[in-house]
Amino acid sequence: MSQWLEALPNEQSCPEITQSAQKRVLEYTAVTADYSVRRELALLQLAQAHTQLKGLEQVVAKQVDEAATLIGLTVVRPERKPSKPKSERASKSLPDIDPTGPEEEDEEFEESIEQPKAKPVQEPVYAPDKTEALAPEPVVLEIANPYPEDSTPIEREAASLRLPLRRFKNMAAGHGAIVGVEPTKTPQDLAIVSTVLEAAKYQPMRHKLLLKQQEAKGAQPHLVNRERLISNQGLILHTTDLRRYRRAVVPEQMLALVLDYTCLQDCKWQESLIPYWQWAYEERASVCLIRVGAANARHELQAEKITADKVLVPKIRLSLEIGRGRATPLAHGLDLVLQTLRHALQHGRTAVQQAVLVVMTDGRGNVPLEASRIGCITPPVGRRGVEDALQVAQQISGLQQVKSVVLNTQPKHCTALPVKLAQALGARIAEVTPLQRWEVEE
Repeated sequence: MSQWLEALPNEQSCPEITQSAQKRVLEYTAVTADYSVRRELALLQLAQAHTQLKGLEQVVAKQVDEAATLIGLTVVRPERKPSKPKSERASKSLPDIDPTGPEEEDEEFEESIEQPKAKPVQEPVYAPDKTEALAPEPVVLEIANPYPEDSTPIEREAASLRLPLRRFKNMAAGHGAIVGVEPTKTPQDLAIVSTVLEAAKYQPMRHKLLLKQQEAKGAQPHLVNRERLISNQGLILHTTDLRRYRRAVVPEQMLALVLDYTCLQDCKWQESLIPYWQWAYEERASVCLIRVGAANARHELQAEKITADKVLVPKIRLSLEIGRGRATPLAHGLDLVLQTLRHALQHGRTAVQQAVLVVMTDGRGNVPLEASRIGCITPPVGRRGVEDALQVAQQISGLQQVKSVVLNTQPKHCTALPVKLAQALGARIAEVTPLQRWEVEE
């Protein structure tokens, strides 16, 4: 670095970029769908800096080649040599024209000038006591890809701040929570107060303009009663005064998740839920989380429901960090999601058009549905908890516009219960990857 700083001129003037350098830069870039001129400019700036370090005054094609070699670029569009005219082909006695222009001749002349170099200081080298012969190994220096953005996988949603396209129907005006006002040209869903306040700002100017128009029509000035004219006109509205309500987007889709907390300790359940969270985020779907057997449940014999308009609500994330309880009211959890799906799909003007139901459980429900409703267990229980869960699952299978998935946590005992539950739901089944022995926390 010190040698480079010494080689720089005192005035720090930038070398001039010649036409040959500009043409040479275009041969190192390809025109693609995401073409941008920034790559050509970056290569030119690198060649200009490289030329300045050499102490030259002009950037020619040779400096562009050297700069491209530094960052590992290769020629994409080879240089086309111009064909010679017929007169030159016929006359072989004429001498060949030197292809190097005056710019490259100046460059060779400058490089031929030898600058005085400092004599290196020789240090004594001591031989080791034992010598060991090593086989020669070639050193290969691999230059990293200068454009890693071309091959880097997409790690986020494209245009994440934009609302997704409507997939099912165009929602009519007047739906969704009011979040503000905005200008409009149509009289639908008008914000009356905001429209009147906007028009009130321009009333004095509009009344004066109206008086001028009345006088211009031929009415005599002394016959025009200005106060009466102004009082009779009232509020003058223009289309630029119209304001309508700005409303939040109404979710068209829903993610319903039934999570059995009593069977999550021996599997990678977080990784299995990632695709469904991503789908709900990209589609701006509402979320319904049914907690079955959570440690902090208000009543251990009952499941709990948490709803949210989007995935990024903090209470959804906090609910996933809760431990397991002692009971598994699976039948009550399925009954809650049945009531929620019926209300979301069939009631209201803003009904959900599609729902995705994800049930993560081992199928071993040990609390009957009647016991969850009254809050106490009447022995004997037997298989009533499992049978009630299968009966409610058959009712869910009759709902239209619901896609169901059962995530099997692969229990060590009663392994057929998740399969029977998936058959009752008419759902697809997927297995959750179990934890290895070294991954299980002791």
